[in-house]
Amino acid sequence: MNRLNLKTKLLTIALSFLLFGNSYSQNLLNEGKSDSKLVIKLKDGYQSFHINNIISEQKEIINLIIDDATDKEVKTLLGDHIQVCDSLKKIQFKNDTLKTYISDYLTLTKQSYSISINKGFNSPAFKKDFEKYKAFCDKYINYLYSTFATHNFIRMNEEVYWKTIDKKNYIKSAEYETYKKLKTTNLKEALILLEKISKQTTKFQEYCIYQIELADQYVKHAENLDENSINKAVDIYKSIIDQKKYSIYLFEAWLKWRIVTQQFTYGISKTSEIPNDKYDKVREQAALIVLDYINTHSNDEMAINEFLLLATHGIVKRFGDYPYGNQNTVEYHETFDD
Repeated sequence: MNRLNLKTKLLTIALSFLLFGNSYSQNLLNEGKSDSKLVIKLKDGYQSFHINNIISEQKEIINLIIDDATDKEVKTLLGDHIQVCDSLKKIQFKNDTLKTYISDYLTLTKQSYSISINKGFNSPAFKKDFEKYKAFCDKYINYLYSTFATHNFIRMNEEVYWKTIDKKNYIKSAEYETYKKLKTTNLKEALILLEKISKQTTKFQEYCIYQIELADQYVKHAENLDENSINKAVDIYKSIIDQKKYSIYLFEAWLKWRIVTQQFTYGISKTSEIPNDKYDKVREQAALIVLDYINTHSNDEMAINEFLLLATHGIVKRFGDYPYGNQNTVEYHETFDD
């Protein structure tokens, strides 16, 4: 890709992010059916991490285009980021301490952007302000993670969690063992059998297990199956969430849907399109299902834990420890490599 085309692509990515930031600067999870203290606190946490994700992506977009954009283009981008910060301030919180932290975080983020516009990123004024900004961010993030730490909501330990989420607990089909043996010798026939097993089950939890297993096999063995295997997998993961039924495997379905979609549809490069807005809309869809379940099962610690997983899991990032592309590749291999 020549430099002009790269610049055009980068500016297109920046523009698409601005549309995302503005469209999502609103209260989330408004469709929930309860105002219980637990639900209110969980909503506060969800919206806090949502704001963090938007600001995090703003900074990634700046890093992405800084070397290729003109000063005017960078200043325009920063000005638009400031407007998004103003819009994010409209999101409401019940926790007054959290509300103050969020307000200060957005104000100081705007201040950093304003100094960048007026003085430049390399100016002494920016560097001086950035040290103070970083110190505040560290304090704010520490508060956020300590406030919404899992142990503040549930008493279940890790051992109990892994025992409860073990899929063996919910597999009741006598034919599943046949499927497991068959997939080592004839994968295509095994997947036909698995689809049959899935259709026969009447319990959604068990159904999710079979469907996720089916999609996983389409991903792991895409080269040996038909050319539409990846699309089938993506559709299966998404269809689990679209049924609007609670399961302890909704987070897994959402995460795998996002990982596979990014890896095979949008790409693995730092300059690939990364539609975190799209991913987060489906995240919110799953979170609402879990939240509605918590409304009537407030003591279900697996449900509360799943909501926190959905709330706190980071967006797909361009930059990180993996230097050869965006960070989805790391998550892809961590998830699907045996």
